[in-house]
Amino acid sequence: MAALTDLQAAYDANAAAIAGYAAALAADALSPLESYSLDGENVTANEWRAGLAAMIRDLTEANKDIMAAINAQSPWQISTRQVLW
Repeated sequence: MAALTDLQAAYDANAAAIAGYAAALAADALSPLESYSLDGENVTANEWRAGLAAMIRDLTEANKDIMAAINAQSPWQISTRQVLW
C-alpha cells in the first residue's frame, strides 16, 4: 500500500487537475470554442467539452478511491465533498 503522503500528493494533484478542467469548461461557457482540426483530425467543441467532463468524472472517482485507501490506513476518517455541477 502506498504511503499516506504519496496518496495525499496524488489526491492533491487530481484535485488541481479537476479545478483546471472545470475552469476551462467555465471559460468555454463564457466564450464558447469553435470546432477545430489538429493533424488532420477534426474535433468538435462538443467532443472537447465531453472529454473534459469525462476526465473530471474519472479523476473524481480516482480521488474517491484514494480517500478510501487513506481512510483504510488511518486511525481516523477524512470526509470531503466535491461538487462540480
